[in-house]
Amino acid sequence: MQLELTVTQVSELMGVSSQAIRKKIKEGEFVAKQAQRAEGKGRPGYVIPVSSLPVDVQRKFWTTSEVAAASDIGPAEPDKPEPTGIPYTLAELEHAVGKAKFREMMAEAEYKMEIVEQAMNPPKGVERTLWITRLAKKYGKSTATLYRDMERFEEWGVLGLMRKSRLLTQGPQRTSIEPEVEKFIRMKYLDRRKPKSAHIFRETVKFCETNGYKEPSRASVFRYISDMEDYEPDLCCLAREGEEAYWKRFAEKATRKEPEFVNQVWMGDHHKLDLFISYRGRAIRPWLTVWFDVCSRTVVGWCLSDQANGRTIALALRHALLPKKIVNDDGTEDTLEIGGIPGMLYIDNGEDYKAQVRAGKKHEDWELSRETRGICASLDIKVQFATPYHPWAKAHVERFFGTFTDQFTRYQPGWCGPNNEDRPEGFDEKIAHEKGQLLNLEELSERIEAYLYDYHTTVHRTIGMAPMQKHFSTPKIREGFADERALDICLMDVERASVSANGIERFGTRGRPRWYWHPELPAYAGQKVIIRYDPNRIGELLVFHPKTGKYLFTATNKELLDFNATKDDVQEFLKRRAARRKQVKQMLHESQATLEQVVSERQGAGARMKSGSVSGAKSNVRAMLGTEQVVKQREEQAKQGNKSKRPAKTVSAFEEYILREGTEG
Repeated sequence: MQLELTVTQVSELMGVSSQAIRKKIKEGEFVAKQAQRAEGKGRPGYVIPVSSLPVDVQRKFWTTSEVAAASDIGPAEPDKPEPTGIPYTLAELEHAVGKAKFREMMAEAEYKMEIVEQAMNPPKGVERTLWITRLAKKYGKSTATLYRDMERFEEWGVLGLMRKSRLLTQGPQRTSIEPEVEKFIRMKYLDRRKPKSAHIFRETVKFCETNGYKEPSRASVFRYISDMEDYEPDLCCLAREGEEAYWKRFAEKATRKEPEFVNQVWMGDHHKLDLFISYRGRAIRPWLTVWFDVCSRTVVGWCLSDQANGRTIALALRHALLPKKIVNDDGTEDTLEIGGIPGMLYIDNGEDYKAQVRAGKKHEDWELSRETRGICASLDIKVQFATPYHPWAKAHVERFFGTFTDQFTRYQPGWCGPNNEDRPEGFDEKIAHEKGQLLNLEELSERIEAYLYDYHTTVHRTIGMAPMQKHFSTPKIREGFADERALDICLMDVERASVSANGIERFGTRGRPRWYWHPELPAYAGQKVIIRYDPNRIGELLVFHPKTGKYLFTATNKELLDFNATKDDVQEFLKRRAARRKQVKQMLHESQATLEQVVSERQGAGARMKSGSVSGAKSNVRAMLGTEQVVKQREEQAKQGNKSKRPAKTVSAFEEYILREGTEG
């Protein structure tokens, strides 16, 4: 029995006007049929099956007792004509009734078909009507039945001679359950608390005893609930599990066309590894940030760190934009030109990638993290954000992380499992750290680089070849690589700084200011200039003109430059000294620890983050806009520095730092 609602009832249920419902019927959005009686003002009346309404409206109908009670729904009219047509195939019929029943129905249809074929081919000289009358008498049938079988056979073939299956035309029917009891069962089952079938049966018995309805059997109630799960799984999922589960299982998902070119689309994401490493005197779970080329299935750039943030994203992107350095078995180094300049970055919608979305603006105006925004603007890279909280939007990179976990992470020292249930028995990261059984950041980085090489040279089932083979055999969307020196400048922090007679003050304390100086700096005294600096090397500031933005010179602080201090070192030092200031007088001497001691301690602890090795491109190097002058002047400064009293070096101190530390943050 199919429950139906009038136009007025549906409009009240959805909270819209009756005219809006009639418009949806006219446009074909709702399946409706004309009622026998008209509604007000002589307009034709319609009835709409509940099953044809949107899922959320069905849920509201079945879970709102007031609406269900107000719906004046009764059994179908007994004189309603049987619907014509057969909306199913032989295969669907066999699936619905079972093979044994289907064979029985087929044998009966074949028997009818023999009689119909005889009726359709009367002997010569015998009138057709007389022949059909003889056959009907012979087989014990009425002539009307025989004529009807002939018509159905001509229109539908053997399927027209088989009995109609109610399972396929009307769905499973529970004639032992009255309509009001059926609505009560549905209302109870479609509950976010996920009640059990046994509980619903007990509640149904109480409902029938209270209201005087016929009590259904336990088996009937259980079968009805089972049919709801089989034939209305989306409604049950939305009502019992919530919208998030419904979106994952039943919401329509767009199928994107695979990129035709290498570097056409890069997907970026973070992944917290399911293992512990030793880091600065304790055990932590590191993060891996990757950029994944969708076309070739290669990891073009990555960064391993103690935490995932905007800095690691930019460092992984830097690694992806540059060619890779590999070490051969004989110890020699070679360049592997994987990566390059992408056409589009497809990234997460989280705060690491997007600080703020301005209403009514296109994606070009979205506020990205500083590093990512600067790189994309300089290289004209389009940015596309994924739908938030929808992991299937970045299915390729999510699938890679699953493969990475199954093939690599679970077999490394310190594996802890994704949750407490899968945690190895007896594993304690603190004890493993104290015994020296855990890897450190550098060791894990080397193992990841080795695994990625094997991954890139192994046949990928989806593309039918190794990712590296696909990367080099498919044309790139854009040729060339970014310039490494210009890329380093692009990753620097940008601020405005006041110039005084003593120079530019930065990274100092109230009692101990730190000044940056250059012979040309006094010419800008009293002005605010633009400065750029690398947070990992705060011994020098790149100074730019306040109006034109052109590079002027590099101001340095000899103390910080000699000790290769970072911005984190200064912040860590200030926090420690502030805490020590509150201690008793006998501990006051600890607050006199110098910045150099802090730097020394940090250098002894090792790097905070590590990514793959990079190498200079052999050809087709594309420099970023606006930084060419800085690159040239810094190279000239490096050459002049070689002529000073310091020992001769082949590269500047800054270049040596970048080449030595790579993407250390």
